[in-house]
Amino acid sequence: MGIVKHQHLTENISYLVWAIEESEEELLPFLENTDCNFEHIKNQKVRLESIAARVALQHLLEDSPVEFKGIKKEESGKPSLLHDEYGISLSHSKGFAAAIIDRSKKNVGIDIENIHPKVLRLIPRFANEEELAFAQNTEENPSNATQIWTIKEAVYKAFGKLNIEFKSQIKTEFHHSVPHTVKIKEIDKEFVEFKLKLEELQTIKIAIAYS
Repeated sequence: MGIVKHQHLTENISYLVWAIEESEEELLPFLENTDCNFEHIKNQKVRLESIAARVALQHLLEDSPVEFKGIKKEESGKPSLLHDEYGISLSHSKGFAAAIIDRSKKNVGIDIENIHPKVLRLIPRFANEEELAFAQNTEENPSNATQIWTIKEAVYKAFGKLNIEFKSQIKTEFHHSVPHTVKIKEIDKEFVEFKLKLEELQTIKIAIAYS
């Protein structure tokens, strides 16, 4: 199927969501002139989704002066482009992949998750009281709970620091009972605020955290 969403969030930020219906053999030619290597990923499903996320990133860069050569990762796992400093983030989940770039070189994070009932069992582990109330106000519907998880994952990726405890060090801010911004901090430091872009697309929730 390929691209199902391609949007400019701001003048500098663009993101793309890819619905994966291709095989590895069909996607890999898109990356033949890059340094991307997937041999270390033994899980076939995860490998396919990782390939698709990089193909999505390459498509985002087609209208920019930056040529996609691959990515490198910091100690925290935060990715960055080889040979360039655009802010980037990748995500994938059960048949979908996503990528985002910030041409102003700021920190940005994207997370996509399939809406699944299991998150209702897990959310008390990572949500504070206000987030939990938002997640559970739809009773057995896991949509809001999944959204909280994507928010926390997105801002964690944007922040790019290790040892963040999701329940106490990430705080969703609400406006009229709707997630509006999100704050994150290191231990013994002040919260840093990020803006949010949230949406639902087919079976997935999407969250983008940006400064």
